[in-house]
Amino acid sequence: MSRRGITLLVAAGLALILGVLASVMPVPYVILVPGPPTDTLGAVPGGKDPVISVTGAKTYDSGGQLYLTTVGVEPGPCDAHPSLWQAMRAWFDSHEAVEPHQVICPPDQSSQSVQAQNANEMTQSQRDAMTAALLYLGYQPVTRQVILASVTSDAPSAKVLQAGDIVLAVDGKPVHSPEDLRAVVGKTPIGGPITVAVDRNGKKLVVHTTVTQDPSTHRPLLGVELDQNATFAKVEVKIGIDPNDVGGPSAGLMFTLGIIDKMTPGGLTGGKTIAGTGTIDGFGQVGPIGGIQQKIAAVSGYGPSNAPRVHASYFLAPASECADAVAAAPKSLVVIRVDTLSTAVAALKSIKAGRTDYPRC
Repeated sequence: MSRRGITLLVAAGLALILGVLASVMPVPYVILVPGPPTDTLGAVPGGKDPVISVTGAKTYDSGGQLYLTTVGVEPGPCDAHPSLWQAMRAWFDSHEAVEPHQVICPPDQSSQSVQAQNANEMTQSQRDAMTAALLYLGYQPVTRQVILASVTSDAPSAKVLQAGDIVLAVDGKPVHSPEDLRAVVGKTPIGGPITVAVDRNGKKLVVHTTVTQDPSTHRPLLGVELDQNATFAKVEVKIGIDPNDVGGPSAGLMFTLGIIDKMTPGGLTGGKTIAGTGTIDGFGQVGPIGGIQQKIAAVSGYGPSNAPRVHASYFLAPASECADAVAAAPKSLVVIRVDTLSTAVAALKSIKAGRTDYPRC
């Protein structure tokens, strides 16, 4: 065989070896893909039960759809990794994204603990959606609790307070609202002592910490994010999505709007197909999420093959995600900027009335 032939043969062999390695070699990344959208006004995927059911109050039919959007993670569990070839393919797919493995699966957490955390976040998201919706509709709560949604890791309070703590009092003064807590903290000198009474898993504790400083406003700060839970005497809302099937908090806004739609004569959609995403707290504040590009793709006809193709006309996006949302959206999709539940409901009412006076991204 000639030298040229030998060179070609060796090159072909090397290419074959590299191709095989690329197809099996795991890399430390995860791939984000469009997940299946779910109509909060419809039935649970794969079943007949409604996503949202309400008892103790009158409900109404709606002719439109309110889709919550999700992101799929490939190859799935935290102990699995995509191959180099899979990562390269996803890198060049505008509807997918390649992220470092630790973004989804922190190195100090097992696959089971990540799943449990996602399920807990979804459960809290559902509770927040019920609270925010019923308060928006004017229902008076029987009980109301101010809870800690999160604690800033580098704040002094992180040593004694935990996410999920129910705040009972601050410096001996009862806390029934965020304003109650902020009033006491605001009068405390920066670096000064403060006492917080909390209920932690049914056990009452009194902890001592110090007030820190807000880096932007230089005002006294406890270093916590607040949320609220509420219970209502007669009306009861149930959400049929299993937190173990759809994890995380980003479905909160669409759950809330689904509840309000079902309890509003004539609904909110005006027969339109509307999708969206966003966290929500019990006060109705809409927060940021991840994977906005994949979520928009999922309702622009690029969802997974085992889910119905959805083509939404409008997409509700958290204000902080507007730039990425507009960059990912096709011209046929109107992206609406939302920062609160009231903004989102007002936008839907405008759409239903045929107006365009809603805030666009």
